[in-house]
Amino acid sequence: MDACWFIESKPAVSGQNADDTSFIGGRPRIPAGVDLPQCRLCGADLTFFYQVAFPAGHVWQSLSMAVFACTSCAHEQYLIPEMLTGVLAGADIPQGFLTQYQRNFRIVVFETRSGEQRMDYTPKIRFNRLELVPSRKTAAKRNKLGGKPNWLLDDESPATYASSVPMKFLMQWIEPPRFDLEDDAPAQIRLGLRGKPEPSRHRYYELFLGNQLYFFGTEAGHEPLVYVITQI
Repeated sequence: MDACWFIESKPAVSGQNADDTSFIGGRPRIPAGVDLPQCRLCGADLTFFYQVAFPAGHVWQSLSMAVFACTSCAHEQYLIPEMLTGVLAGADIPQGFLTQYQRNFRIVVFETRSGEQRMDYTPKIRFNRLELVPSRKTAAKRNKLGGKPNWLLDDESPATYASSVPMKFLMQWIEPPRFDLEDDAPAQIRLGLRGKPEPSRHRYYELFLGNQLYFFGTEAGHEPLVYVITQI
């Protein structure tokens, strides 16, 4: 891909619109037939963090990705998405892994045109629009869609899924946003110094501990599945 799109957060001067397609917080815009996801560890409704609509020219053009995660429980082994074992660069992701590892988070992928603002969801994170700014600086160290990943540590790019489906780089957060809370939103449950779950003192949520995030997806034409990698 010879282009990318820088992600810029724009504080909303007006409320969320039904046709917003890339944004943080507020109400998700996902198909009406998709159930709002729940945590497989504690059963609580997952919190909606953000979604992006991949633009024309992106490997996932015409698709959107909405990211949900649990803010109601904290388990030491699931603070970040499960990692593959062995050599990570060029790895083959086993069949079934990309659905099974979504225990306390869920990534909903859908045709952008089929999304609807879900009035049955109560917002917890304050709404901010995301502007996608086209650029040919594919190696720039920015929050971006497409281009080339900027690894903090070693390259962990997977090669394939289920031995045959190529995996493509979708986006990265190398400066993850702070997800500020609505006034009546409950505090995020985190592990305290003694290793026990307790409410955070902060009035914002963190996605996967606030680590740098890299998203890879299956090649267009296959079932759209996402692999999330964190580095710190």
